[in-house]
Amino acid sequence: MVKNTKGGSGHKSQARKFSKPATNAKLRLSEDPNEMYAVITKRLGGEFCHVKCHDDKTRLCIIRGKFRGGGGKRDNFVNRDSWVLVGLRDWESFNETKDKLQKCDLLEVYKDTDKMKLRNIPNINWSLLAEQSAAGSSDAEGGDIVFSDNSSEEEYKKWMENRLESSKMEKIEEVNEDDDVEDFEEEINIDDI
Repeated sequence: MVKNTKGGSGHKSQARKFSKPATNAKLRLSEDPNEMYAVITKRLGGEFCHVKCHDDKTRLCIIRGKFRGGGGKRDNFVNRDSWVLVGLRDWESFNETKDKLQKCDLLEVYKDTDKMKLRNIPNINWSLLAEQSAAGSSDAEGGDIVFSDNSSEEEYKKWMENRLESSKMEKIEEVNEDDDVEDFEEEINIDDI
């Protein structure tokens, strides 16, 4: 064990866990034709998600290890409707079929504050990403549940009334059975045995 020759209470405060890393204020932009801006439309679990790129194609995005796990920064969380930068896999051969999607890798996750800076870049169809984000957020609010005041409410009331009547009948039958048991208990007294 190393001997503490300097002593004092200041040594622990100089530990690596207390030092703040330098923040990278520079916005990462697309530098290559194989890098595309996209929005996440669906999380598939694990390291996979579906993204809709700015060329209006859906691709299978593979989330790299930098963006997975608890050791990452808070800004690196990949959620639905997040804007991201993905890199296409030009080394993989791809045959366009209905069943398979082209694969891409996640390169950057953009914060909400970065979206305004990104919209200033020309020659990119940002409206496509914004529409996809808006459509996804409206789906997330309601999901597949539809609330209505139609005849389904009347059917529910009828079902509840029938359920209450059947439960009342069950209670009446239980009470009748309990009466028979009490009569039987009165005939045989355990203390007499």
